[in-house]
Amino acid sequence: MFRRLPHHLLALVVVLPACVNHLPPAPTPAAVAPPMQPAPPSAPGMGRLLVDVTDGPVRVQRVNMTSRPIDAGQGRTVYRFTEEPVTLCAVSPCATDVSTGNLLLGFPVIGKPNSLEVELVHVGPEPSVYRRTLSVYTDHGSNVFGVLMTTFGGVGLATGASLLPIGLATETGGMTFAGGISLGVGTALLVIGIVSLRNHADTFRPGSSNHFPLAATP
Repeated sequence: MFRRLPHHLLALVVVLPACVNHLPPAPTPAAVAPPMQPAPPSAPGMGRLLVDVTDGPVRVQRVNMTSRPIDAGQGRTVYRFTEEPVTLCAVSPCATDVSTGNLLLGFPVIGKPNSLEVELVHVGPEPSVYRRTLSVYTDHGSNVFGVLMTTFGGVGLATGASLLPIGLATETGGMTFAGGISLGVGTALLVIGIVSLRNHADTFRPGSSNHFPLAATP
């Protein structure tokens, strides 16, 4: 009689194809200011931030956090925060005057056009430079072989784990033999599938940043 795949094996089969290999982050960008046109000093309470991306010209966004009250019942109110990106620089490198304090900058992720990576930056009264190397996501496509091997292996493993104890308990040679074979083959297929999925998984290389005073640059 066919038995359902145990929940832990089913979860393994579902999750493994979505695994992503995380690579070491990119090297820290050098403390070199981009060439910019001279500009008058910033107004009081404002700080000048020069934003540069080592991967080339990209749009840099300022991410504002907005809160929305939600009625949680029983007279309680909770707040849900959402990100609202607005364009800070249409094309990097750029120089902009912003209020001193903390600022959230949004950068694109290479390989994931709809993703936005948010970085917290502190802007002081003195001009500073924020250089960013973008994160890179590489999609290696679907791995049909790994998915099939993992699925068949999980089913075989579950079937063998069910038949073998019954065969041993009832001293039924055929069931014991079938359970042992299913258990062994299922384990082998599961291992092959996991290795295949891991070797062909998508990769993510985190970016890196360097924030330094403009006066410290050559």
